[in-house]
Amino acid sequence: MVKQLLEKLDELIRIFKRSELPEVMDKSELARFLGVGINSVNNYIYADGFPYIEQPNMKNGYPKKAVQQWLDEQTKFYGR
Repeated sequence: MVKQLLEKLDELIRIFKRSELPEVMDKSELARFLGVGINSVNNYIYADGFPYIEQPNMKNGYPKKAVQQWLDEQTKFYGR
């Protein structure tokens, strides 16, 4: 039971940390959102259909809601 409570607490902490990020993230914020290192974020950025916003005179931005939707659509389950 304690293990389940700790797992739930970890999940809530991750959700809270994600909610602190801006609606349009830069590359380092995207890495935090995805829970990967800055070098690994390129695997996502260059994946087919990954959402981004071209910002004039700025680096690309990554909209948090669209990124979450893309992740949800890419999620696969065993046995289906």
